[in-house]
Amino acid sequence: MKNAAAHRMRNLLPTLAAFFVALSPQGLFATEKPQAVSLDYCADQFLLSLADRDQIMALTEDAIEDHSFYRDQAVGLPLFQAHTEQVLRLNPDVVVRYWGGYKMLPLLDRTSIKVASAAYGTGAELLYKNIRIIAEALDQQSRAEDMIEDYKTRLKAVEAKTAAFTVAHHGLRAAYITPGGITAGENTFVNDMIKQAGFLSFAEEAGLKGWQPLPLEALVQNPPDVIIGSFFDMEKLHVSNWSLSRHHRISKMIDNIPSILIPGRYLSCNGIFSVDAIEYIQTATEKFFPPAPSRKDMP
Repeated sequence: MKNAAAHRMRNLLPTLAAFFVALSPQGLFATEKPQAVSLDYCADQFLLSLADRDQIMALTEDAIEDHSFYRDQAVGLPLFQAHTEQVLRLNPDVVVRYWGGYKMLPLLDRTSIKVASAAYGTGAELLYKNIRIIAEALDQQSRAEDMIEDYKTRLKAVEAKTAAFTVAHHGLRAAYITPGGITAGENTFVNDMIKQAGFLSFAEEAGLKGWQPLPLEALVQNPPDVIIGSFFDMEKLHVSNWSLSRHHRISKMIDNIPSILIPGRYLSCNGIFSVDAIEYIQTATEKFFPPAPSRKDMP
């Protein structure tokens, strides 16, 4: 009997040891996911979409503004101005950034705080890479892969709809405009979205690269088939009296040409929600250019 009891106890020892390690402060800490802050509103979007709520120590004050896609998720979470002193005082495990906080990087290099930076650029592959970079720093790899798979599935549906659209309405040109009179040329994610939605790019046709003032003369001489505008819904928006968007010819065009005004939160950053923006454009486009009937719908 004693031998049997001793044998059972020896079998239990590994289980008991693991139990007490889990209860220790070190064991408890080891099960927690990294705590993080973000340094700009695009980084806010990565953090809000990938992290657990209790992982987020602070977001920027822009996280609850109109141009924040995940503003509803940001409500109730701590906000800060993302100053160096604030970051050091919070002492997070991870700092998430896109374009913000560049000047504090040398200082952060001398601390134990990890920096997860998303790369600037366009294209789905870069977006996947950025999501994985941030997810790895947050220990949220599984969530990231789920998001990427969902994005790929929806992108295939977008591409199928675009193929059908271009067959029915081939060669339609779209011009993008913001309240400040800026357009999106080649090598911008907004220009990519316009083409993914099935339009030719007016800005690309005009030879524009990056973010450029919309050429009024070219717009008047050869008007686009569609105007796609964004950020006109911003409550705190200030538009200069000299802005191109206030020009009477532009106003007349918006009245007379099919116009799609996208809420600014869809286009403020090149994030996982970019497919939402393309879907928004396609849905709005159908009001002006109905999809061609399929064969099964024909009499």
